[in-house]
Amino acid sequence: MFARLGSFASRFRWFIIAGWVVVALVLTLVAPNINDVAVSDQRAFLPSAAPSIHANEIVKQYFPDRVSPSSAVLVVDAGSGKRVDQGEAADFLAQLTTWLTGEESSLRAVDKVMSPTLGDEQTKASLTSQDKQVALVLVRFNTIGTEPATKQAISAIEKRLAGAPKSVHTYMTGDGPILAAYNDATQNSVASTTWITIVLVVVILLLIYRSPVSPLIPLITIALAYLISRGFIAFLGAYALTISSYTNIFLIVVLFGAGTDYCLFLISRFREEMTGTDSPAPAVKTTVRAVGETIASSAGTVIVGLAMMTFAELGLYKTSGPSIAIGVFIALLAGLTLTPALLTILGHHAFWPRKAQRLKETGVWRSWAGRVVKRPLIAFFVPVIVLVPLAIYGSGLGRDFDLLADLPKGEETRVGFDVLAAHFGAGQMQPLTVVVIDPARYDSPGGLVKTDELQKQLAGLPHVAQVRSFMGSLPDKSTLNVAGQLTSLKKGADDASSQLKKLVEAAPSNQGGPAASGLPKFTESLAQQLQSAISQLTDLGAYLLQLASAYPGATQNAGYVQAIGALTKLASLASTNASKSYETAQEALTQLGALSTGLGTLQAFFAAKPDAILLPELYLKQNAGLKALRDAYLSTDGTAARLQVVLDTGPYSPAAIDAVQSIHQTLSSDRLDGVVEGNSAVLLDLRDASNRDMTKAIIFVLGGVFVVLLLLLRALVAPIYLILTILLSYGGTLGVMRLLFVNIMHTAGVTWWVPMFMFVMLVALGMDYNIFLIGRVKEEVAVSGTRSGTQRALARTGGIITSAGIIMAGTFASMMSGSILGLLQIGFAVAFGVLLDTFVVRTTLVPAIIVLLGRWSWWPRRGPGGRAAAIPATVDEPASREP
Repeated sequence: MFARLGSFASRFRWFIIAGWVVVALVLTLVAPNINDVAVSDQRAFLPSAAPSIHANEIVKQYFPDRVSPSSAVLVVDAGSGKRVDQGEAADFLAQLTTWLTGEESSLRAVDKVMSPTLGDEQTKASLTSQDKQVALVLVRFNTIGTEPATKQAISAIEKRLAGAPKSVHTYMTGDGPILAAYNDATQNSVASTTWITIVLVVVILLLIYRSPVSPLIPLITIALAYLISRGFIAFLGAYALTISSYTNIFLIVVLFGAGTDYCLFLISRFREEMTGTDSPAPAVKTTVRAVGETIASSAGTVIVGLAMMTFAELGLYKTSGPSIAIGVFIALLAGLTLTPALLTILGHHAFWPRKAQRLKETGVWRSWAGRVVKRPLIAFFVPVIVLVPLAIYGSGLGRDFDLLADLPKGEETRVGFDVLAAHFGAGQMQPLTVVVIDPARYDSPGGLVKTDELQKQLAGLPHVAQVRSFMGSLPDKSTLNVAGQLTSLKKGADDASSQLKKLVEAAPSNQGGPAASGLPKFTESLAQQLQSAISQLTDLGAYLLQLASAYPGATQNAGYVQAIGALTKLASLASTNASKSYETAQEALTQLGALSTGLGTLQAFFAAKPDAILLPELYLKQNAGLKALRDAYLSTDGTAARLQVVLDTGPYSPAAIDAVQSIHQTLSSDRLDGVVEGNSAVLLDLRDASNRDMTKAIIFVLGGVFVVLLLLLRALVAPIYLILTILLSYGGTLGVMRLLFVNIMHTAGVTWWVPMFMFVMLVALGMDYNIFLIGRVKEEVAVSGTRSGTQRALARTGGIITSAGIIMAGTFASMMSGSILGLLQIGFAVAFGVLLDTFVVRTTLVPAIIVLLGRWSWWPRRGPGGRAAAIPATVDEPASREP
């Protein structure tokens, strides 16, 4: 198959080159910008069934005005020893608030503003630090942080903050600005990584080939493959997948690293095949036939390994892995078609100003190969003794979910958060929201008691600084006491009776009734007084019905029966003829007396029940503050209650994540139907899902790579020890990561997504070099036997595989130029791991195992044999010194 592919590439070389160029140009012109369709919001990568996503939907359903796609916290610092509510700071704060609540077009994404200059004293106090030095302005957006409208608003706010007086320090933080800062830092990292990668690849290829032409071949191949891959993946991101903002940067380093390696092996073998001939077409055919299977198998491990990430839960892995796998597949196609087409056209000119010459075994690699084959036990145990302890130590490497710690220390959002944490507490910026649901209603007495008990339970959990709820926010809880309410209502009835009695007594006297001369005026006044009293009594009747619904036993109380009866008779007096107002007033006085007596009796009944509480609709109609409090913490239908949990630690800290877990356990143990919403809840879901995904990766990625190795080697033992050596390399890299980042750089651990990508990349890419080596070992062992064949394979491939490893490590090392800590960590990890595979595992450990196992390496076959033996070995032919 690969021989036919080589013949096809050399025969239709011009059509192949034109085809790749045209496709690249078309996709570049018509495809959307990959950075525009990529997202950074971690919520977007959680499965729809994730508890935090479900919680967000619940909050939207029951408290739609309490949730927004993104928000910002503006921090205004008057300076040490100064007050933010005085002087220039106060003036700026007022002007800023007025501007934010205005109609400027750049602020159309602003949905709501909370400021110390707006609202009541309670709001003012909550947004001003205790030392009065710092104030917060909370801005809610109606779009997420990466959408154009939000970016425009954030940019406008930044400019406004920059205009603050010199004595006033201003910062903008919160999830919206943090997300925007993350997105900007990622795009800047992509730009720097791209240029560093290109320069690095050019320099290394120039050093390898000492020709200005040779580096152009892989650069053209990979550049076209990248443009096509980027366009295709951008289309997927726009219409089918949610792709991460990291996808593009991984696409660059993997394609330029792995793709250049594939081209490097093709060019190196082509150089051998061109020795002593001037016809490039046969050389291309032999080259693709000789190394095509090895390259395809190598790419296969990468493609399969990355594609296995599609089984992950998290979209960050689920979409990034397959996206990069698509890019590697396109790079493989380019390597097996476009590169041979270019080599056919260039021939000897590909190595200008030098001539194509065959590699030889002499030099450092032949010497090293001889030592490894001569003393395989030493070559085996030395790497194992060093790497096993590192792997054990690396198993304790923790993951850090702190998004702010991933940004540079000087980033404004991070500095602003530090100021906020110092003056308000780290948990004030993004408190957790707990919502519990009960069809029995939380505005009922039982529901109010349950929320009060839940508040006390949550307040007792570790790292909980404060819990806000309806009951906890009441200025005076006695407002809800039924006995107190009945006392107040009885007083109201007595007052109405007293006023009516005074009116009756003031009427003109004429035989026990009003004098005829004063009748009209009396009738009018009395009618107004009666209507006013009856209107109030309607609310009182509604209260008693609400009380009976909450406490059915009250209906059996004589006072309740008397009060209801009096209210019924009073209501009937509303339709009395005006001419009988005097008689009506007398009757009303009688019924008001009965009402007062009944309320008194009922009050005595509830006085014996001091825990009896009620949230009367009557009070909500009369008290705007109480109604606002009720609407903030209880849903419109009363079936859901909301509590805000403020932690004593930052929202991205491990303690905050553990606190969410404790809240879930509390809700579960109390058998409450409740959810927890907030950034810390999102991180808990990320932590749990990434744990499950890591387990899946170990199973599926290793399984997929194992299958590729089985197909390549047609053996069972070799794939097993090759995978074990890669796992040892991965473990050793983890140990070095822990030493560097935790013990030396004093970070809390590595960014949470690093271990997963690190595992997949090192297993897939690290296996490349083992495959390149083992592919050559198949050729040589089939002709020369295990020891001699292994020695020759290692000597012959030492220089080229080392060069390929350096290129791969270099491309990933270029990620360290970015400003995001996670990219620096993954760049270092893969670069170090690849170099470890290149210089230790592939050059020492694997050859030693092959020699020690002998023919058992190929079990159940007796040896590599097969087609590999038919490929002519060329190690004994003369060649110039290996570069």
